[in-house]
Amino acid sequence: MRTADVDQAREAVAKIFTPHRLELLGSTAPLDARLEAVSFGSVTTGRLRYGSDVHLLNLEALESYFVNIPLAGYTESRSGNASVVSTPERAAVFVPDLPGEIRWQADCTQLCVKFDRVALELELEGLLGRPAAKPISFVTSMDLTTAVSQSWLAAVTLLEREHHRSDSVVLQPPAAAHFEHLLLTGFLLAHTHNYSATLLEARPRAQPRAVKQAVDLIESEPEAPLTASEIARRVGISVRALQEGFKDYVGMPPMTYLREVRLARAHDDLRRADPGIVGVADVATRWGFTHLGRFGVAYRRKFGVAPSRTLRS
Repeated sequence: MRTADVDQAREAVAKIFTPHRLELLGSTAPLDARLEAVSFGSVTTGRLRYGSDVHLLNLEALESYFVNIPLAGYTESRSGNASVVSTPERAAVFVPDLPGEIRWQADCTQLCVKFDRVALELELEGLLGRPAAKPISFVTSMDLTTAVSQSWLAAVTLLEREHHRSDSVVLQPPAAAHFEHLLLTGFLLAHTHNYSATLLEARPRAQPRAVKQAVDLIESEPEAPLTASEIARRVGISVRALQEGFKDYVGMPPMTYLREVRLARAHDDLRRADPGIVGVADVATRWGFTHLGRFGVAYRRKFGVAPSRTLRS
């Protein structure tokens, strides 16, 4: 996209990244907006410049994770109450459920990376080997001078460069899927958040045999009418020992873990289902959710959208 029209620029950027309001600031050079973007599954990257001082404001909370990396110039960004001046050595990070705002200098070109919220959070859970008890809380600014962030940035720029080649192996579906996971995992390892220490541990603690058996039972039969008493009986320990074991080694109570596993399975089914044949209630019931309203609240809290929206998309 290249345009001198404010409305066209706003609509194009909103379609690729997020809805926002775009305003020209002062009497700077006329708008010369340029955007080139590419998506690999749940990851979108794009080079964006405006050629004029502009102000971008999200009127609603963001639904995805964003990393904005100036290649030249600088921006002043705000995510919620946290602000950062981003430069080629420091990126601005935006998180879901908070409004975002950017004052963008005329000479600034940014490499913008968008991560689908659900995909990044599920990637984290895959690395942890268990559901995440809390949402990911990233530091607002990302130091781009460290070796690990430079490594991740090199992967992003490789994606950018290779999408111009029609015969690139990166564009083949099997390689593209691996590349998508590389960018997701790389960002989780390169930038600081509330799970960083856990991910960087030399090795995870070994779970006691009974706790592992309980985890395996939940993973294999999440649709079954399991209770804490039933799980404890089947693995041969007391309910209290089960609860203490999950607290120490899993990080959440056994029934919370069961709910998280059920939500993940329901999410996968909703993504694949035909909305003309399958309804939300069908999927919820299949995975042990007997109260549709509570299922909707828990699903929205975990994935940021209503289950009906996942089904329709």
